[in-house]
Amino acid sequence: MPSCAGVDPQPAADPTTAPPPARKSALAFFGVLLVLFLPGLLAQALHVFAGLLWSELFVFLLPAVALTVGSNLRAVPYLRLGRVRPATVVLGALCGAAGTLLAMAVMAAAQRVLPRSWLETFDVAKLFDRSLTERVLLGLIATFVAPPCEEVAFRGYLQTTLLARHAPAVAIAGSSLLFAVIHLDPVRFPALLVLGAVFGWLAWRSGSLWPAIAAHAANNGVVSLFAIAAPRGAPEVENPPLLALLGALVLGAGALAPLLAAFRSVAEGPRSPDTALVLRDPADPSTRFRPGRVPTWLRLTLLLGVQILLALVLAVRMGVLPGARR
Repeated sequence: MPSCAGVDPQPAADPTTAPPPARKSALAFFGVLLVLFLPGLLAQALHVFAGLLWSELFVFLLPAVALTVGSNLRAVPYLRLGRVRPATVVLGALCGAAGTLLAMAVMAAAQRVLPRSWLETFDVAKLFDRSLTERVLLGLIATFVAPPCEEVAFRGYLQTTLLARHAPAVAIAGSSLLFAVIHLDPVRFPALLVLGAVFGWLAWRSGSLWPAIAAHAANNGVVSLFAIAAPRGAPEVENPPLLALLGALVLGAGALAPLLAAFRSVAEGPRSPDTALVLRDPADPSTRFRPGRVPTWLRLTLLLGVQILLALVLAVRMGVLPGARR
């Protein structure tokens, strides 16, 4: 994960790092993600495993870091990567597992009213219709790579940016909405809204990204375990009875509510939006993005991402790396 040496854990105490006016735009950042998402889809179409890794690193993680440091802001406080407390991380993971049950019930409810063609087109279970080794590899990427990368982008950069100008409820709702939209999946959209709200609340309440990362990892891990354990070519499960669906919704909400209450009691509490605005260069109060502020190593890494994508295209076209079926 990105780090920034020498970050004062209590930046407000240093007058040279007085918070500047926020000039960041959450929608502009989301626009960058959408533009980068197109080559990410290309990478995944060429080779699903390499493409997923490329997308997580070069679509979500590194652009968020580059836009932060390029705006004269330190990455750790702005992306909320400090304040690691084991109790909140563990409870965050439990909240993510309970949120999975609620989200699955919400998605099952949505599937009852969505067109059949949508359910077939956006069936993510097809990704796991492969050998056991490939399913395990896909599950590992989903559980350990995707959560930190996506959380840095959405609950780190995007939600922090929204909190600088809006009330917490608006910021959490906004980051959840954009998180659901970026997946381009109308079938999972309601479930992603629920999960995004849970992840966003955990990050806001604790003032740290780590509980949200743990919750995201727990959700992806639970879903991946079910997908890995499912027999290849298993018949499609019909819509559950309405009573069973209502029971799942109640059970999911009932499991999540006390965990959120426990999390609230142990978390240190929300941090002021100003604590995220720690200048990398206190002599320059501007937080407008300038490409020249991005460190050389990070620019080279982003350039390497372009070269990796081109190499992936050539390797697949020349047959050196067989394209992975989707």
